[in-house]
Amino acid sequence: MHSTKACLITLCLSFGFPLFAATSPADLPSTVWVIENSQHLLKINPRSPGTIQTTLPVQGLASGEKIVGIDFRVARGDLYALSSQGRIFIINLSSGVATLVPGSKPTEPINGGHWGFDFNPAADKMRVVGKQNLNLRLHPDTGAIIDFDSKTSGTQTDPKLTYDRGDINAAYTPDIVAAAYTYNPNNEKLTTNYAIDKQRGTLVMQGTIEGATPAVSPNLGVLYTIGGLGIEPIQDASLDISDINNIALGTITTSASLPAKLVVIDLTTGRAELLGHFPRGKTITGLAIEP
Repeated sequence: MHSTKACLITLCLSFGFPLFAATSPADLPSTVWVIENSQHLLKINPRSPGTIQTTLPVQGLASGEKIVGIDFRVARGDLYALSSQGRIFIINLSSGVATLVPGSKPTEPINGGHWGFDFNPAADKMRVVGKQNLNLRLHPDTGAIIDFDSKTSGTQTDPKLTYDRGDINAAYTPDIVAAAYTYNPNNEKLTTNYAIDKQRGTLVMQGTIEGATPAVSPNLGVLYTIGGLGIEPIQDASLDISDINNIALGTITTSASLPAKLVVIDLTTGRAELLGHFPRGKTITGLAIEP
C-alpha cells in the first residue's frame, strides 16, 4: 500500500470514520452557517469547513441566554434561532443582531441539554426535539407552542419521542439531539422528518417516509431506525437538509479534545461521509444550510 494512502486511511480511522468515495463537490450546497457555543455565527463552504469565511458575534440576547439551534425559513430566506430560554429570534446575517419574534416568550420545557430545531417546509412550522424526549412544534410568527390536542384544556406538546414497537431499537430510550426535514420538489405538502440519536449513533426517521401508507405523522413522536452513522461516541450533533437536492449535512462532536466534524449523511442508509474538520476549539451547536 502506498505510504501516503496508508497515512490517509490511518488518519480517517483515528477520527472514527468509515472510508467512502467522496461526494461530488457539485452536489454540495455552497453556503452553510453554524453556531458555536461561544455564540458566534460562522459562515463556511462545506467543501472546506476548516476555513471560516465570516464570523459574526450574536447580539441581542438576554444575559445568560444562548442560541441552541438555527434553521432557515426557506419560504422567506430568514435565519431563525431557538434560544436556551425557548424564545425565537431572527438573526441578521450582516450584523449578527438577533431580533425577537414579536410575542415570543420563554418556553418552560426548553432548559438545558441538546436540541434539534428545524422548519417543516410543508407546514411552515418549527420542530423542536431533545431533552427527556421532548417533542413539540412552535409557530414562527409568535414563538408559541402549537397545541397537539385542542380538545384538552391548556396547551399540549406533541407526544414524547419513542421508538416504534417493531423497531430494532424498541427496547432503548431515544436520545435525539438533531432534526431536519426533506423538500419534495413535486409536492410541497410532502416531507420526511429525520433525526440523529446520539446514544445509539444512528440516523432515524420521526414518523414515516413521505408518501408511505399508512402515514405516521412526526407529531406522534414515533421513531424508525435507518442505520448507523459509523461514528462513535457522539457527544453532540446537528443536522440540516438542502432545499435544492436534499443533501443532508451534519456536524458531529465526538470529543472535547478533537475538532468537530462536518459530514454528509446518506438518508437511505444513515452512513456518514467525512467532508472535513472545523478549526480546533470550535464547539458547534447548530447548523443551517443557506437556501
